[in-house]
Parts: sequence; structure tokens; C-alpha cells
Amino acid sequence: MKKLLFNSKGKVRIIWRLLSFIIIVGLLSSPFQMGLRKILDEGLLRTNLSRIVSFLAIVGSLYVQVKYIDRSSFGKYGLKLKSPWMKEFFIGCGIASFQISLFFITMYLAGFLDVVGYFVTSAPDHSFAAGFVTELVTNMSASITEEIIFRVFLFYIIFESLSLVMKNRTTSAIVTCIFTSQLFGFAHYGNDGATLYSSINLGFDALTICMPFLLSGRLGMSIGLHFSWNVTQAAIFGFANSGHIPKASIISSSMPDNMWTGGAFGPEGSVLLMAMDVVAVLLILVWKYKSKIQHWVHPSIANHDA
Repeated sequence: MKKLLFNSKGKVRIIWRLLSFIIIVGLLSSPFQMGLRKILDEGLLRTNLSRIVSFLAIVGSLYVQVKYIDRSSFGKYGLKLKSPWMKEFFIGCGIASFQISLFFITMYLAGFLDVVGYFVTSAPDHSFAAGFVTELVTNMSASITEEIIFRVFLFYIIFESLSLVMKNRTTSAIVTCIFTSQLFGFAHYGNDGATLYSSINLGFDALTICMPFLLSGRLGMSIGLHFSWNVTQAAIFGFANSGHIPKASIISSSMPDNMWTGGAFGPEGSVLLMAMDVVAVLLILVWKYKSKIQHWVHPSIANHDA
């Protein structure tokens, strides 16, 4: 029985860590989500509270992993919130905002984009302020939880599995980053306007977001990139965010449905996404050089004891 639960190093086996994470998220989230549906009508308040509950459930499940199952630390998962972490978060925010601004300017100059309004909402049943706050809450909770799930938790699950068969742990980490990034892309395949191309596209975008984590062992820049990308494209410029129409946006943009604009899926479905990712990679490499980072995979990851 002990061998079934624990590996030769006395650690809980990977499959049980994965299953326990999923089960604990469900146990922490489901009762509150059902309660919200019973006491609140569908609307922005329920949407915001539901997002917060999901966020707390995932963070709570990670805490149980760190404290009782994996017995590691939040630092392993890139969540050691010290000065470098916050600095990198804001650098990530700046890079993503720059990317989306370039897309907006390119579409406008190419004649594919018309500005049709300012401070607009998606429906008349809520104010701009309420819709904008919902966008901030939704995208902050989504960016943190998705980074926890795909960029670190699933990363370590798969990385530790690959390390059993791959001798070079740096290569193993890079392969894991590529695989989890494509998982992230295809997790959005069911969204409105999604296509096979947009899912692969989003996977490459996720690879860019994974890059700072591999370099620093911290999630700060990755979360900043993810959060700012979503907020800038949706709540500022009014683009669809992975097929989701923003509840409110500072600018209302109208674009035709074609390969350049990304259509109903938004910029992440555009053929220009690769070019925007190249811009981000170049800026991340500048940060790597300025930070005097010599490695491609941080020692805390490469030397991680599975």
C-alpha cells in the first residue's frame, strides 16, 4: 500500500498529487458556487464572486499541496512575493500592453479597425464602471489561476514524469514548457470563435509567457504578461478576449472577420500573433541580459528533486 502511494524517495506519487489537487479544488469551490447560484440572480455580482471563489479554491488547493502533500514551498511554484517578483510583474504588464497597442495601431493604419465609441458596455443592464471592474476581477483571477495550473502545477507534474526518462533536466524543462503551453492553447478550443489555428496560436503565445518562469523561477512576469494582455485587449481596446466579449471597454473597436484581425476569437486568432510574440521574446531577452541571467532554465527548476 505504501508503494502505491509513495515513490522510492518517500514522496506522494505524481498521479495522487494531480488527483488530490483536482478533488480539493472541487470540494472548496462547488458548495460556494452552488450557493451563489441559489441566492443571486445571474449578473455581474455573481460573476465576480464566482471568479473569486474559483481563485480561492485553486490557491487553497495549492496550499494543501505545499503544506501536506508535496511538502515543498510556494517558492517552488514561483509565488515567493518579494521585490524582484513585483518588479517583474510590472515589466510583464508593460510588455503585454505594448504588444496589444502595436496590434491596435497596425490594424488602424491598415484600415481594418474603426473606433466606434468610448466607455461602452456589452449590455444596457450594467454601468461602465461595474463592467470595467468585472473585467479587472475576471482577468486578474483568471491570469493567476491559469498560471498556477498550467505554468507551474502541471509543469512540475509533467516535468517530474519526463525527468524519469530524460537525463538532461534542462531539456526536460523546455519540452515540458512546450507541452503545457499547447495544453493551455487547446484548453480554449471550446471558446466562441476558436479554431484549430487559434488554439495552436495561443499555445505559442503561452510559450512566450512561460519563458520568464523558466529563466527566473518566479511567476511574476508571467502573471503580468497574462493579466495585462487580457485587460489591454478587452477592457481598454474592446477586442474579444479568447472569444469572450468584454463587459466594458474604454474604446469600442470594430474589425472585419479575417485572418489579420483574428475574427470573433480576437487578436489571439490573428496571423500577426506570432509577430507580437517575437516582440515580447526580444524584450524578455533584453531583460535577461540586463538582469545578467546566464542560464535558460533556473537552477531551482533544473535541480528540483522529484
